[in-house]
Amino acid sequence: MKLPHPKSEGSFVIHAHKATKLHWDLRLEVPADKEDFENMDIESYKKLGINVNKKSTVMWSFAIPKARFPEVKEKILAIETEPHPVEYNFFEGKIPAGMYGAGDVSIYDRGKVKWIQVQPKKVLFELNGEKIKGKFILLLFKEDKKEGRKWLLLRAEQDS
Repeated sequence: MKLPHPKSEGSFVIHAHKATKLHWDLRLEVPADKEDFENMDIESYKKLGINVNKKSTVMWSFAIPKARFPEVKEKILAIETEPHPVEYNFFEGKIPAGMYGAGDVSIYDRGKVKWIQVQPKKVLFELNGEKIKGKFILLLFKEDKKEGRKWLLLRAEQDS
């Protein structure tokens, strides 16, 4: 997965995901690398009725344990997960027991993301969704081979 270009736009979706406990999955459209599709569990997506097409973009994905977005200047945890195919943006339903992420998934919000400032450890972006509007910052604060990448999500400015 590549970082997006500043001033570019894409789609975003927030899934409310009731697995072990309720959390949100934030997905932001970014340019794809060939490895993104090679590492995807395409068979699992097929079991959910999602046909993955290798496109020029994927969804940069984060688990938000608090199942909400931060207030202005508040920091909340965003755990980076594997990239998802763009086709997953429309998925709502039940991920069967035994599959990764088993539980109920529904769409909480969706809309457009505009990339404002993009650096490897700090990303400023704007969401224009049906429910959530505003500017947000992702700050990388922990990178570990075992635990993956953990970010802080901050609301830089609120429009709604």
